[in-house]
Amino acid sequence: MQTAYSFFDLPYVVQKVTPQKGYRLTERELDVLEFVLEMKFSTLEDLHAKFFKVTKLGTVSSSLIWARQRVHKLVKAEMLQILTDVCARPLYVITQKGYLFLRNSRSQKNYCRPLLDVDGRFFDHDQRVAQVRIVLENSGVVKEWISERQLSEIEEYRKYLPTEFRPDSIYVTQEGRRVAFELEIARKTKERYQQKVKRYIHMMTAAPDAERLFEEVHYVCEKEAVRNLIQDHTQLFQPLFRFSMLSEVLGE
Repeated sequence: MQTAYSFFDLPYVVQKVTPQKGYRLTERELDVLEFVLEMKFSTLEDLHAKFFKVTKLGTVSSSLIWARQRVHKLVKAEMLQILTDVCARPLYVITQKGYLFLRNSRSQKNYCRPLLDVDGRFFDHDQRVAQVRIVLENSGVVKEWISERQLSEIEEYRKYLPTEFRPDSIYVTQEGRRVAFELEIARKTKERYQQKVKRYIHMMTAAPDAERLFEEVHYVCEKEAVRNLIQDHTQLFQPLFRFSMLSEVLGE
């Protein structure tokens, strides 16, 4: 879980934002805006993998041309903007206009507010989280993804999962099982892992089943040493914890 980001100082009053006459957004384009908002930012490659990899004919596309054209449409409409000073590749983030348009288009949903900028120190971690989400959703394993940014906006999660104990997401499987997701690519202190594992165990065992925010914790680790360290603290509660290597999840 990473949190060092800035936010637009946006009012909570819903503003009506509509595109110019004759301009419409498709459901897929709204999905793109929603994904970028929830995941903080996105690269063109990740948007292609999530939304444009399978063509209307059911074939697999390896070209970024179609994705670039559709995303450029959103940039031209000022729904997305491009950041070029964070890393070597351009990053797309949602604009205030895009956020307000999305919120008005899907008023039944609770959205987190958009970012003003992206902290490059956490780029690798946050992009990997997005890539894992894409793989799990595209494979049909996950039907709903509640991002860390969304968790910070929902009172129930804020109450029981303060910032220091908040996972990278909580996802819902096709069977309806709620799973806390943690991506570990940088080793933390032993004490930090102990504290977080202890908190997760308490949340999964102390509360009645109907009140549990999640039933399992899924750790995806980049390095075996980190996986082994966390496993040492979960041995007595193995059914509650699942571990995967990042390279296996992403097929690298």
